[in-house]
Amino acid sequence: MGSAAGGACLALAALLLVASCASTASAAKYTVGDSSGWTTGADYTTWASDKKLKVGDSLVFNYAGGAHNVAEVSAADYASCSAANALTSDASGTSTVALKTAGKHYFICGVTGHCSSGMKLAVTVAAAATAASPPPKASPTPETPDTTPDTTPTSPSTSSGGATPKTPATVLAPPTKQSESGATGLRAKAMAGLGVAGLVAAALF
Repeated sequence: MGSAAGGACLALAALLLVASCASTASAAKYTVGDSSGWTTGADYTTWASDKKLKVGDSLVFNYAGGAHNVAEVSAADYASCSAANALTSDASGTSTVALKTAGKHYFICGVTGHCSSGMKLAVTVAAAATAASPPPKASPTPETPDTTPDTTPTSPSTSSGGATPKTPATVLAPPTKQSESGATGLRAKAMAGLGVAGLVAAALF
């Protein structure tokens, strides 16, 4: 049980590692304004029009530190170019913003007059694609024991120790002998018959 549980944990850890690596590999970074960077006079609406952003991607703002900044704001503040209630703000010169939620995200430069001069960006972020879960493993079906009784008669064993019974031989009875008294009676009758025959023959001659 211990080795099986350990193997399952290792397999799960490997799966999570692969999923994490796949997610990291698929995440993309987009440099706002490309080579122009984050500055006044640029058309960021056109730049964002062909970008397919998704959760996990990042926006990189390159600009002159101290001259500009990047503020993420609400839709209302974006429309009014107000950074007074900014959700996040950075003025380091290279700001990387991770897109962690799906939906609309709005960015402006909070320096007075820069937003109205074009330093504003609105992007739409799509939900990240989820990896397909592996199909569950089928549980082995237990074999049903055969409960049908065996009706085949068992032949007598012919192996050593189990000799096959032999059929007893028929013993013929000896012929019945005639008793001596019966034989004597037959002989007497024969002699009497011969005597009668002799008398008959004498009378004829």
